[in-house]
This record gives sequence, C-alpha cells and structure tokens, in this order.
Amino acid sequence: MQTAFRAFSSLLLENLIDYAPATVGKETTVWDAIGLMDGQPPIENLLVVENWRVVGVFSWQDALRVVKSQLNLKESKITEFMNNSVIKIKYSQIQDTASILNIIADTQETVLVEDEKGQLVGSINREAVNGFLLQNYQSQITRSSIINYTEQEVKPTEETNNIDTVNYFRQALENSSEAIVITDITGQAIYHNSSFIQIFGYVAEELNVLGGIPFLWENQYQYEELLANIEQGKSWRHKVEMTNHKGDILHFDVRTDAIKDVTNEIIGMISIYTNITESLKMQQALQLKNTGFEASHNGIIIFDVRLASKPIIFANPEFQRTCDESISQGLGFKNSFVENIIFEINTLLKSCHYSYLKYSNIILRNYCEDGREMWYQFSVSPIFNSDRKITHYICIQTDITKHKQTEMSLLITQEKLQHMLFSSTGVIYSSEIHEDYAVTFISDNIVDITGYQAEDILCDSNFWLSHIHPDDVELYLVELQKVFTQQKVSIEYRFLHENGNYIWIYEQSKLIKDNSGNALEIIGYRIEITERKNLEQDLQQTLEKEKELNELKSRFISMASHEFRTPLSTILSSSELLENYHHKWDDQKKLKHFNRINKAVQHMNSLLNDVLFIGKIEADKVDSKPQELDLVEFSNQLIEDVQINQKTNLLDKADIKLNLVTNYESLIGYFDEKLLAHIFNNLISNAIKYSRSGSTITLTLDVRNSQILFEIQDEGIGIPPEDLPSLFDSFHRCKNVGNIPGTGLGLSIVKKCIDVLQGDIEVSSEVGVGTKFTIKLPLVNKDLELEKHIAL
Repeated sequence: MQTAFRAFSSLLLENLIDYAPATVGKETTVWDAIGLMDGQPPIENLLVVENWRVVGVFSWQDALRVVKSQLNLKESKITEFMNNSVIKIKYSQIQDTASILNIIADTQETVLVEDEKGQLVGSINREAVNGFLLQNYQSQITRSSIINYTEQEVKPTEETNNIDTVNYFRQALENSSEAIVITDITGQAIYHNSSFIQIFGYVAEELNVLGGIPFLWENQYQYEELLANIEQGKSWRHKVEMTNHKGDILHFDVRTDAIKDVTNEIIGMISIYTNITESLKMQQALQLKNTGFEASHNGIIIFDVRLASKPIIFANPEFQRTCDESISQGLGFKNSFVENIIFEINTLLKSCHYSYLKYSNIILRNYCEDGREMWYQFSVSPIFNSDRKITHYICIQTDITKHKQTEMSLLITQEKLQHMLFSSTGVIYSSEIHEDYAVTFISDNIVDITGYQAEDILCDSNFWLSHIHPDDVELYLVELQKVFTQQKVSIEYRFLHENGNYIWIYEQSKLIKDNSGNALEIIGYRIEITERKNLEQDLQQTLEKEKELNELKSRFISMASHEFRTPLSTILSSSELLENYHHKWDDQKKLKHFNRINKAVQHMNSLLNDVLFIGKIEADKVDSKPQELDLVEFSNQLIEDVQINQKTNLLDKADIKLNLVTNYESLIGYFDEKLLAHIFNNLISNAIKYSRSGSTITLTLDVRNSQILFEIQDEGIGIPPEDLPSLFDSFHRCKNVGNIPGTGLGLSIVKKCIDVLQGDIEVSSEVGVGTKFTIKLPLVNKDLELEKHIAL
C-alpha cells in the first residue's frame, strides 16, 4: 500500500531526522547493547556502524532471540543477531518530507539517511514521524473536524480550512502500528485507528459506554496527572499499565498532546500508545536468567568452541569456588582440565551425528593446586547457531567427589550390605522373563510382609500373579513388560495377605542381560507400603475437606454480602428519614418506618441465627432432647403461627392457604420440639416464598411402619433436576430462584436436624408444578427405647 502525503511537501526534513542516533561498534556484546537500550529514556534500537557506515540494526526483538537461544549475553556479539536488511535513503535524493512519510507508513521501520559517500547522516523512526504529525497538525483539528473524524470521508465545513491535510493526517494515523486515539476532554473516544482495536479489542462505542479511555487505565492517578498537564496545554509522556478486553495487563509508552480550536481553547486530546509489554517481559527474563546463573548451587561453565583454544568464557561463582584456583585462572584460555572436557565432548560427537546431540553426562577427575583429587559430573548441552553448527557448550557441574570416595567403602562393605539386605524389611526376588513371570528366588523375609513362606511361592509358578488384586493385574503386567525397554520399572499394587486382607506392595524391577545383550531374568525388591498409602488417602481426604471448607467460606461471604445489604439499606434509609423528618410526620408514618426497621432487624437476626445454628450443628454441638409431644397439636400450632405472621406482614403472600391433613386427633411421640420447629418452619417458609399468590400448601401427617410421616406439598416454581444433588448443601440456591431473596441455609438446616433425629428426607419436584418433601422420623427415639404411643 502506497500512502500519498503530498500535503506535507513544504515541511522541512530536519524536523524528522535524528542527527545523533544511538550507535555502537561491531564488537559490542549483547549484554552491553541491552544495557544501553534499557536506559532512560529507553532506546528502540541501536545502529551498528563501521567507519560511519551502518552495517545493521539491533532491536529488542533481536535481543529476545538471544535470550531464547540461552547463549552467554556477555560473550555474544550483536553482529550475530542484528538485522542486516536496512532501509537507506540518500540525503540529496529527498526533496520533501512526503517521501519519508510514505516509507514509514508502508514499512513501520527505521529509515537511515546517508550522504553521497554512504556515511551515516541520521535516522528517522516511526516515533519521530508520529510526533511530527501531532506537533504540526493539532491546530488543524478543530471541534468540527474531530466530530466528523470517524466519517468515511472528511467533508468541508466552516471550521475545516484544509481538507486534504486532515485526510492525509488521518491516513498517517491509520497506517501507524501504534495505537492512536483522539478523545474529548472528558476521555470519550472520538476517533481511533485500527491498531487501537487490534491492541485493546474495543471500538469507540463500546469503550465510551464503559467510561471512555480512563476505563483502560490501571492507575487512575496517572490519568489525573495527564489531565492536569493537558489542561495547562502541556504534552505528557509516561509508562503506564492498561487493560485490554481480555483482562490482560499491557504496558505502554504513552504520549498525549492537547488539541485546540481556532480560538486556542483545548477541546480534546490525541494520544499515541506504544506497546512495550514484550520488551519489559524480555528485560525481566534477562534479569532472571542471569540472576539464576549467578545464584545457582551448581557450577556452570560455557565453552566457546568457535575459537581454536576453545576457552572457558563464563564460570559462575559456585564453579570457581568448588574448583579452587586451578579453574578460575583458566578463564579465557585453554588449560589441561579444559582439554579433558573437550576431549570427552569430541568423543561424544564421534559417537553420534552432532545434529542429534542434545545433552550428555561426562565424569572427569581434576587435581587442585593443593593436590586434592576432585571428581565432577558434567551435564553437557551443545548450542547451535542458525546453520546448525555448534558454537558453544554449556556444562552444569556437580561435585561427586564424596560419591567417588564412598565407592571404595561400598566395595569393602559389600558382604555386610548383602547380609543387611537379606535381613531387612525389603524382599529380594528374581523371576523368569516369560508370561507368568514365575518367581525363581525370593528372600525368606517375605513371610513378614505377606504371611506366606518362600516355599509356598516358589512351588507355584502362578502364585504371585494369582494373589494380586484383580483390578491391579492388568496394570502390573503392562508396567512389568516395560522392563524390557526401560531396563528398570517401579510398580505399586495390592496383594492378598495370608490373613485375607489386601496390602499395598511397592516393587522395583530390573532386567539382567548377558554380555551379548540377551535377557536373562528379572530381579528386584518388594516392600510393603500399606501405611504410606493409608496416609496418602488420609491426606487426600483432608485436602478435599479443606477445599470443601474454602468453598463453603466463599459461599458464606457471598451470601452475607448479598443478604445483609438489603436490610441494612432499609435500616439506614428509614433511620435517616426519621432523623430528618420526624417533626413533620404524624405517628402513623413514623410507625411505618419503625416497622420497616423492625422487620429488617428481625430478618438479619434470622440470618445470624441460621448461620450460628449451622455452625453448632457442624461442630456436633446440637443434641436431640426428646420430650413427649402431640404432633397434631404441634402441627396446628405451627400453621397458626405462620398464618399470624402472614397477617402481620412478617411473611409475604398473605393469601396463600395452609392445610393440615391427618387421620389423627392426637398423635403422641417423643421428639425434640426445637429441632422439629427448625425443620418445618424452614420447609413451610420456603414453600410460601417460592409459591404463587393464592396457591395452597398442604401438610400431611401420618404413621407408617412405626415411623412418623410428614409431607409438605406446594404449588411453587419447582426444583430443576440438576439442582437436586446439591439441594441440601449449605448456601446452595437453585438456578431458577431469580431475584427471590434467600441464604441457601434453610434446607441444609432441615437435613442436619433430620440427621440428628435419625430420620430421612426425600424430595420430588417438577419445575413449574410444585415440590413435595417427605420426612420420615422414628416414632420413638431409638436411644431412649421408649414405647410407642398413638392416641386415636
């Protein structure tokens, strides 16, 4: 796409050229280059020059490639990673600024300006062009042109003096890779370019509904600082954090300038947002990488194999500390220890094609200056350049001197260890390599683990497999088969003990081969891990319980914040009205607000009582204290209390009918009256709450199979099937309750009270038709062993 900027033909080139760009030589390291670019203010890229001729450009993207390659930043030269494709323009060939604008708009890259000898004159980057456009054309964007800026074509108005200029300015903004936005003085977006949409994911209409540009800013104090500068007619530039439509926090270098009309009144702002998120991440990655190298507890060294001497070019403090002076003095040149490492590496290269070499371990011996013998294991990883040639080796060193020193002791004490092995709790065994893996040897201590004698197992080739838990046999065979490819495998499974119980066995097996590589037998050891498995199971249950408690806590906080807000608002509102207008109101109006406060307080008190009761019953602090109780009388009194509450407006929907259906005039049992009250008050309250006005709620009382049977049937909204499994969980509310208030505690209290009474509850429901709860309670408490007594 070629963008024509003929409207700028009279502008001077000197306004765009940076005659003192940041330059470095070809020998500059990546480490030093990043240090320069990370200064204040930060530099977007460095020009690499030789005899004042530009040979390349090194940018943050190039630095990121170095980090990903894991090369030593202090030794790598920027010439290995710089961009050699540079756009150059002769100074004498540029007649006006329009040429530069066309190139910047099309490439979005830095343009170099050279003299006739090819030597550097200066550079022009996209930031300079954007700043130049803002500086020279802010005054041409009047209130009318801003309002019409989002039109497909800018049309002549009385306030638009140069339509071509505004149109070309708009083309420049649209072709910019930076996010550019024009707002009014309140932050409402009037125009933004396509890059703004790509970065933030909002168009002006969506963003303005959310509050405009300030909605995107993480730090509102910074935005207020910006406004203060703009109101004074000053430019503002700073690094800020902003949020896109996905919720990601991005980092930007923001420049904002005021827009003034022909009367010099500030009517808006124009801002350029340069996304510096990736460069910040890269800087943090660089810092972490080098901090990790320096702080590592393992020695780390890097060899440069491009040089003939293959010197050590980096050694962290831990490597130098463990290797004494002999290694630290070798930095930068070859010594005998380095030669040994290079020899081993070359041996590795000969054994396989270098392009397939990933990493290897080598073990070397070295003598310190004081004569001490040191043993090291090196994990060697090659580093390849873009041509798949090895340029460096990174070696992570582990001091295994103590390990080597103990090898001799291990050999000397082999007989002792052999004796200890056979007398330990671990069982040594060997088996055939055929399908049934018949045991050919097993140590006598197998009886301590399984209860079986070694002879029992050796006499039956299928003994071991036949005693593995049926659910674990397939897993055992699959895992053991891997010994032929992995040489060593570990398996955990259940095994039938002689006492008839299953125990857990941990088995580690290894394949033994002859000198020709032919498989001979499988050897290994087995230990009992039943106790460990039980502990793991207990831990898992504890973690699940903790998760459940955390979820319960979250639901409680959500419920409390929602359910307490309404009564508190009612109390606050009525109390303020009484305070301000009590002298103007009559007693009836005052009483109305006192009743509102009283009802809100009672509602909050009920919520707190429910929460406290749930806490007590969860802590097993609620016991059943049964007393003789006439259930018919209890049910009639319960319905009467509910009807009174309806009439006094303590319960809504006063026109709902409550009926008691029973064949008994009196029904005597032994129950805890308070627990029954908790059960039926919650069930009836829910039935009223979720039923339509004018509907009927039926309470049925009966006796079946020495059990009291209560049924509460309503004609309410019903319970969705997917909510039934969680119906009695604390703070659970069905998805179809809508705006009907509630805590989600009622049915949880009902279930826990029924559990205390050793009863059972069932529920059947159909959405839109109604719900029926059936409660079954033992007529006589089993613990009291009282006789049944039914009064007909």
